[in-house]
Amino acid sequence: MVDSEVSRLKFNREVQTLGEQRTTMESRGIFLLDSTRYPFVELAFVPRHLLQVIVPAVQTGAIILPQGAIMAAEIPSVAARAFKARFDLTGYDLQAPSLEFRDFWTDNRLEYATMFRALEYEKDRKAHLVLLDDHPITHKPFLCVRGIREYHEHPQHSGDDWLLYRQQMNLFSIVMSLWRVTIDLVHPQMFYQPNGLQVNWAAEEKL
Repeated sequence: MVDSEVSRLKFNREVQTLGEQRTTMESRGIFLLDSTRYPFVELAFVPRHLLQVIVPAVQTGAIILPQGAIMAAEIPSVAARAFKARFDLTGYDLQAPSLEFRDFWTDNRLEYATMFRALEYEKDRKAHLVLLDDHPITHKPFLCVRGIREYHEHPQHSGDDWLLYRQQMNLFSIVMSLWRVTIDLVHPQMFYQPNGLQVNWAAEEKL
């Protein structure tokens, strides 16, 4: 256990660092909220990628398109919705920050079925989901990324302890990781299908 006063001092240090990085964060659509109070840090994440609608292409004018071709168009008035990331720094930094996703307007915990998707891109593994639906301990949606308590406490990551990383990671670097996998790399797409519409979340292939 970490003494509560020590934990509070470390909390204040992390919040101060976030404040010093305010310009960097806000340029990426991340806003530190006034509701931040020990032990919780609350940030709003505002996506900027527009919804891309993908539909079957049709022949226009003298342009001959191959059979099965598709066309994509971005819809300027529609983007993925904002969300709130609530970090719990209880026991920090002996424990990694815990993360919960909440509705920006109601503060209700987000349910996986109605959430965005988070993807990570790696050269060997390509794009893969890192927002999963059911943590074996909390039974809540969780971000499966290093630096998040739910990742390190997952039975499958028992050999990848937070203490291996806490010297080189802080809350700001974790916030940037969250931004990368939920906003920077991710593009929402809607496909027209004969039996209805399908929503897909595509990861940009960049390292």
